[in-house]
Order: sequence, then structure tokens, then C-alpha cells
Amino acid sequence: MNFDEIREEIESRGIDAEGYECSYNDLLERVENTIKARPRDDWGDLRAIRDYALVLRQTLLHRAIKLFEGAINALINDNGYSMVLSIRGHFETTAAIGYLHNRLTSMRQGNLPPDVVDKDIATQLIGTRDERILEAAGEKFNLAEAKQVLNMLEYADKSVSKSILGGTAEEHTMLMDIYKWLCEFSHPNFHSNTLAFTLNKEKQEFHFSCDSKLSVKDAGLIETILISSAIFEELYDLIEALLPDGRGSNKSL
Repeated sequence: MNFDEIREEIESRGIDAEGYECSYNDLLERVENTIKARPRDDWGDLRAIRDYALVLRQTLLHRAIKLFEGAINALINDNGYSMVLSIRGHFETTAAIGYLHNRLTSMRQGNLPPDVVDKDIATQLIGTRDERILEAAGEKFNLAEAKQVLNMLEYADKSVSKSILGGTAEEHTMLMDIYKWLCEFSHPNFHSNTLAFTLNKEKQEFHFSCDSKLSVKDAGLIETILISSAIFEELYDLIEALLPDGRGSNKSL
């Protein structure tokens, strides 16, 4: 994404493009092209926990970058629905990396055994809710049902509250609160419906136009992706210090 080419389009909607360019570039700076991940000896193998946590972290970064691009492209195409769906997806991605951070923190503090964290990481990587795949895989491949996003948001908020905002685990629920609000735009509810029309109260008329630009108010929804992206980047960096050194397959930290 070249901000030099789209800056004018963004700023024509009353939005300063600089913050978005900086946030996007910050995400790109964390990209790695290759990560080695050796087969685990057994569940709880610290070497595998390190390897696959790094794979998961990079996988989530890839998703975060593409959804950031999707939100910006939807903005300049005046597609409020796609924009909000991309932003909501970005918050889900931040929830996933927050959940990983929370699991690794709990393991580091001795509150979760390595085998549980190892299985959680595997579930985040290959878990699914596709019943056909789950049935075909059976128990042989240890394929688990994917984590619920609301559950990941809950645990991610605990990590954000303690490790970023400096509060207690239950003090802040920023990710969950914004995510639920974005859902009102993602579903065909009131907030979403208002993207489709303007109301002329005097004439008692609803005006619809698929070709009109987003209003300044609706375009302003893009600001929420900066919150998600900033939190994602902080959690991404904090994970490094929580990883076992991975020099052996022992089960002690």
C-alpha cells in the first residue's frame, strides 16, 4: 500500500493520513519471511512452544496487515460496510495475539502448565469450526475446535489492562467494548442501517445513494483501527520476553 498515492483520497474525507501511514509501516517493520518450527517431542515441549508461538505471532501479523489495508481501501472506496468489517476483523486479530500473550504470561508465572499452553497455541493455529473437517480429522490428528473470539477478547483485555494500561486484570475492557460497538455496524442493525441513508425530517424522506461519499462522521469510524493496531504492536513485542529459550525439549522454564 503506497500512501503517497492514496493520501489525497484519505484526507479528502477529513482524515489526517499520517497516523495511518505510521501505524501501517510499524506493522510492516515486524514482518519476517521465514520462521523455523521443528516437530515437537511431546505436548509441552518448550522448544515447540517457542517455535509455534513465533509462527502464530507472524500469522496474526499477516492478518493484521491485510485487514489494515482492507479498511483503508474500503474507506477510499466509500464502502462503510467493508471498512467496519475489516476493522472488526482487526480487533479479532488483536484479541488472538492478546490471548497468546495471556497464555504465555500464565505459563511464565507458573499458573498454566506448558502442555496446556502448547495445545492452546496449536488450536489457535489450526483450530476450526468447520464440522466436516473436525469429523474427518477425528482424534487421530488432535484437531481442536477453534477458540471463541469473545473468549479471546476477554483474556486479551486482561493482558492489555495489566501489561499495557498498568491496571488490574479486570479494570479495563477496551477491546471488548469497542468490538461489541463495531458489531452493531457489522450486523444489519440500527448503526449499520444508517450508513445507507440520510433522513430529511422536513420532507419525511429517506435518501439513498450507493455512489455518495461516506459522511465525515461515518468515515471517522476508521480511527478505531489505530487503537487496535497500536495494541497489537505492543502485544506483539511483549511476547518475545515471555517465550522459553527453546534450547531443549525439557519441560521446565
